[in-house]
Amino acid sequence: MRIIAGIASLALLSGCQTLEFGGPGDRLNLQTDPPGALVAVEGAGECETPCVIKLDGPKKARIAKAGFVTQYVTLNPGGKKQIVVPLELAAASEDVDTTALPDLD
Repeated sequence: MRIIAGIASLALLSGCQTLEFGGPGDRLNLQTDPPGALVAVEGAGECETPCVIKLDGPKKARIAKAGFVTQYVTLNPGGKKQIVVPLELAAASEDVDTTALPDLD
């Protein structure tokens, strides 16, 4: 049973990337809702959420995902250890009348 739990935890961790730069710093667990967004951190590189970013000072970041509005945030060391950035749909889908769509055969 322990082996199965160990393999499952490794599978979960393999999806999480760590973006490290600079010297010693605080680790920030960055997540988006929904996951799978591209995070570009100035002077550091890119990762896909969820990811862990090691900060040695304040960094500006761009968070983008197809179909969603791009977010611009400043990541600060010494603050929260985990943040979740909610992504907003670029085009609202609530106004679509699904009864008016043609049948696909």
